[in-house]
Amino acid sequence: MKPILVFPGLTLLGSLVLAGCAAMPQVDEREQRAAQVNMELGLHYMRNNELEQAKTNLERALRQHPGSAQVQAAYALLQERLREPRLADQHFRRALDLEPGNPMIQNNYGTFLCRQNRLEEADKAFRAAADHPLYPTPEVAWTNAGVCALKTPDEALAETYFRRALELNPRHSAALYEMMRLTFESGRYLQTRAYLQRLTERVPHTPETLWICYRAELELGNRDTSGVCALRLKNDFPDSEQTSRLLETESRGGR
Repeated sequence: MKPILVFPGLTLLGSLVLAGCAAMPQVDEREQRAAQVNMELGLHYMRNNELEQAKTNLERALRQHPGSAQVQAAYALLQERLREPRLADQHFRRALDLEPGNPMIQNNYGTFLCRQNRLEEADKAFRAAADHPLYPTPEVAWTNAGVCALKTPDEALAETYFRRALELNPRHSAALYEMMRLTFESGRYLQTRAYLQRLTERVPHTPETLWICYRAELELGNRDTSGVCALRLKNDFPDSEQTSRLLETESRGGR
C-alpha cells in the first residue's frame, strides 16, 4: 500500500453526518447524545493509538445507539485496527445498511477493502463516494481510488483518478504527490517538475520530494537546480534513506 493513502474518517466521521433514509430504531435522546460523546472519545483514543480505551468507549457507544451508522462505522475502524477484518467488514456493511448513501462511510469502507486487497470492491466504494453530490471532498475518494488502482497495478486508471481529483481541487496535496511520483517513474520529468512545484507550495519538502527534485532536474539537464535540491537533502535530512542514496549516486559520478 502506498504511504499516502488519505484516510479522513477519523476526523470526519464524528463531526459531519450525511443522513440516509433508512429507518432508525427509536433511541432515547440522552442515549443518542451519550453515544455521540463515546464515539468521539473512542475515535480520539484511536488517533492516539490507545486502542483498549477506544474499545471501551466504542463498545459503550454501540450499546447506547446500535442504529447509528456513524457508530457502526467507527466500530468498524476499530476492528480493522484490532486486526479483525471479518468484524470490521460486518460493521461497515451494517453502517451502509443504515445509511446507504453516506459517502464518508463509503470512502472509509473503500480504504478498508483496498487494504484487504479486495480491489474491485474498493474501486466501487470509492467511486460511489466520489460521485455523491453531497460529499464535500470527492477529491479524497478519487485520490484513494487512484492509490488503490496502483495496487492492481493499473497506472493509467490511477492517473485518470488523480486527474479527476485535481480537476475538483487543484491544490489537493495527496493527488499532487501521486502525480509527481507517477510522472517521475514514467520519465515525464517536465510534468514532474510542475507537480513538484505545485506540491511544495502546499506542503514542506520531504526527503522524497527533494530526491525526486534532484533526479528529475538532473535528467532535464538542469544541474544547478539539481545541486540545490541535493544540498538541501543532505543538510535538512542527513540521516534519511534518500540522502544515503544520493551519496551513493554522487560517488558514482552523479548517475
